Order: sequence, then structure tokens, then C-alpha cells
Amino acid sequence: MKKLFILLTGLLVLSCSSDDSKENNNPTPTAFTINAVASSTTVNVDQEFTVTITSDENMTGILYSYDNFVAEAGLFTGFGTSRILKFNLDKVGFNTIYFKATKEGNIYSSVKSVPVTVNRGNAVKVTGLQVVSFSGINTTWDPEYPTTNPNHLADVFFGFNKSTLNSPFEDAYSFRKWYTSSVKQNQGDLTWSFITENLYIQPEKAIRMGLADEDNPPLGQDLMVGPPDYRDFNFSAYTTTKPNTITFSYPEINLEFIVT
Repeated sequence: MKKLFILLTGLLVLSCSSDDSKENNNPTPTAFTINAVASSTTVNVDQEFTVTITSDENMTGILYSYDNFVAEAGLFTGFGTSRILKFNLDKVGFNTIYFKATKEGNIYSSVKSVPVTVNRGNAVKVTGLQVVSFSGINTTWDPEYPTTNPNHLADVFFGFNKSTLNSPFEDAYSFRKWYTSSVKQNQGDLTWSFITENLYIQPEKAIRMGLADEDNPPLGQDLMVGPPDYRDFNFSAYTTTKPNTITFSYPEINLEFIVT
């Protein structure tokens, strides 16, 4: 009997923080102003920086957005007249973070924007992955099909998580969804290219990878022989040689993959 589980819990499901609450989608007319000042408007990939929000009036909530409040997140609590928020970004190029605040009476401030340019620095760009082997490769993962039918093989996909700040209102970091691949039906060629995804990461930061067999989504089977249902790796040992491909091997679970 196959053991089913929710696919790579925490790896392939977008996480939500407690700061994602909103009080009102139809704010009242603005009646006060805020200022937003970044500690630096030019940073490198994954570099932490701060934005200080101030007002002449006590703020009861602060909201932020990366798309001028098409989507937003925030926290509603007593902030007083000043609050420092923390960010780290990995989208290379020009970024804008938008802010607004609330005060007593659910009155919203005008919107302030902060431009931030993210440089690549010494970040690695991850552009592809090939799975060479995994535990149970070329064996039956869908026993409803005979071994003469290629549908008995695993339908393979992977996910990358990356450690980021939980929210601008916290100091803590945790692994969050970074990239989820397409599915290679019946194992396919087990090679993925995602050069246009612009996945940049500092070489010392871990990438948390999960590998699974898709089976009646959202159910699937772990190909990492968990727990744990992931493995962590980074590129810190290759900052001098800078190879185009790096092979990672975990013989205890017959796992080997090549990162481009």
C-alpha cells in the first residue's frame, strides 16, 4: 500500500506570516502623513536593510506592499510615532516598497514609497537542475499500472526553499518557498532549466530542496526517504573556482543531482 502525504509540507506550500492581516479594504480618506526612510537604497542580493517609518501622530498599524497595494501585508498594534522595519530582497534591479499607516479611528495615511536597487554582488544565479538518481528510481511508484506501462514510474518534481525574514516586523528567519519546478511525467528526462527565473542567492546561504512524486495533487510521495523530506546545500565551497555545474551526492538515500 502506498504511503501518501501532503506534498513536501513547508517546502512547496507558500507560507503566511501573522503580519498578513488587514483591517479594512476600503480605507477612509487620508488625514495624516508618514515618512519612510531606508538605511540604504542600494543593497546586494539577500542583504538586510531597514526602513524607518515615522509620523507626528501615534500609528496603530503599518502596511507594506511591493506592487502599490494591489497586494499588501501589515501589522496592527501600537507603534507610537516610529517603527523600524527589516527587509531583504533578491530581485536584482530596481524595486519599490510602498508603505501606509493607520491611526485611531481607522484613519489611513497617504502612501509613501521607498526605491531600492538590488545589485547581484557575489550572488550565485541558479539556472538549472538535473536529478541523476533518487531512491527507487526506475521502480514502481504507481502500482495500479503494470511494469510494462511507463505510467508506473514516478512523476517527479522538486521545490527550493530559501531562508528569508519572517516579516519586516520580526528579526527571525525561516525557510520559505522560493521555486517549484514543473512535473516530469513518468520520470521524463529529470532535467529542468529555469534560467529566466532569476534565482539569485548568496553562496553561503542554504537552499533547502525537496523531491517528490506527484500523485493526485495535493497528495504525493516523498523521494527523499524522509524524515526529513528535504536536503540543504549551498555554494560556499565554490566561490573561488566558480564552476558552471556542481554535483551534490547523498549516498545514504541514493540521491545525486547536478545544479547549474
